[in-house]
Amino acid sequence: MVENNGFYTVTFTDLTHDAMGVCKIDGFPVFVKDALKGEKAVIRIVKVNKNFAFGRLVEIKEESPFRKIPICEHYAECGGCDIMHMAYEMQLAFKKHRVKETLRKIGRIQTKVDDTIGMNNPYYYRNKAVIPFGKSKGKIIAGLYKNRSHDIVDLKRCHIFPKVFSEIVRYLKSLFQTHNVSVYDEERREGTIRGVMLRQSQAYDEISLTFIVDDNRLPGKEKIIESIVERFPNVVSIVKNFSASKKSIVLSSKSKTLYGHDALRDRLMGFEYKISHRSFYQVNSLQTEMLYKQALKMAKVKETDTVVDAYCGIGTLTLPIALSAKRVIGIESMKEAVRNAQANAKENDVNNVQFLHGKAEEVLLKLKTARIDVLFVDPPRKGCEKSFLQAVMALDIHRIVYISCNVSTLARDANVLNTAGYMVKHVVPYDMFPQTSHIESVMLLEKE
Repeated sequence: MVENNGFYTVTFTDLTHDAMGVCKIDGFPVFVKDALKGEKAVIRIVKVNKNFAFGRLVEIKEESPFRKIPICEHYAECGGCDIMHMAYEMQLAFKKHRVKETLRKIGRIQTKVDDTIGMNNPYYYRNKAVIPFGKSKGKIIAGLYKNRSHDIVDLKRCHIFPKVFSEIVRYLKSLFQTHNVSVYDEERREGTIRGVMLRQSQAYDEISLTFIVDDNRLPGKEKIIESIVERFPNVVSIVKNFSASKKSIVLSSKSKTLYGHDALRDRLMGFEYKISHRSFYQVNSLQTEMLYKQALKMAKVKETDTVVDAYCGIGTLTLPIALSAKRVIGIESMKEAVRNAQANAKENDVNNVQFLHGKAEEVLLKLKTARIDVLFVDPPRKGCEKSFLQAVMALDIHRIVYISCNVSTLARDANVLNTAGYMVKHVVPYDMFPQTSHIESVMLLEKE
């Protein structure tokens, strides 16, 4: 019987989907954060459920050769990264294994999975950060949330954001303190600044800054903006967004541009893009280019093909597809992103694309008169709606390239398509999110 607060010596035999070490005590499974497969350790049980328990590392008796010391001083408490204690080659191997096993267990699909495509430098890679602000002991703090909580870790530096993001956040804390700008208190539900969102154009080294606010007040707004731009001249856009949620930092549709334009320009796959503060854009530009090239290679688009790019965002994949296709139709549910996509097509002189606004499943069915040769799908983490998959099967599209940031929903959707005669032909994981257990994958499915 596993007892709460009990101490046990265990050997870890596996890792969970979120990289927790798995061990068994008298056949009872226990999950332990930061433990690695093959390690022997003393653990303390911190929570016992009906079918499993959670433990905490007390002492490692036999250390894995793949264990490394995290370079971040906040790693132990911050929830931003969860596998920084793994050597990078193990991170890549873990992600490949997880893709293969998830496809097998959830999707009931036995298939070869390529090695995970990693990065030369797996740090400072994110081009976007959302930083919550708060207060502790009378001082303004800002950083990321602790794991499974809304307690803010006051970060000195984050090692997955560009270094300049950490500099901007430190500077904003001092500016808000100087100008008596209140920060949001979740318990009292009062205060002005809930957080900031930063985006960086890696092609042009430009930065957009969005203040996420709870009310319309921003004392000393003019001086704050002037100080930011003087200190960081590559900040080309400053926007104020009114958060719609009282608990989480969620951008609403209510925004006001305070400086510059509500658009950041970037270059990807040889195309120029303008990205508004609310539009989706892949957070790792280097890996995105590699993944898109693989997706295009899988698709084998011909100059006579009509192609649909579902969940197309601002058209970052749609425009490269158009180089090979007769016609490309992008589908996107966010109006602002559709406007961005249309402007991007015009800016890049791409004339064989059309962007349609609406839910992917509804718009796709309206295209039943068009013979669709290839479908690209890049849905949010929740995956594709069942009605969307039914529409795909009804249209009898021969080739599907599915890009996913959640291998569980990828496996679920692939299983549905598999029962309709779509065979998984090729799967490649990409390390879009180093130091975290998240995985991006691209999969080719073909109708037999």
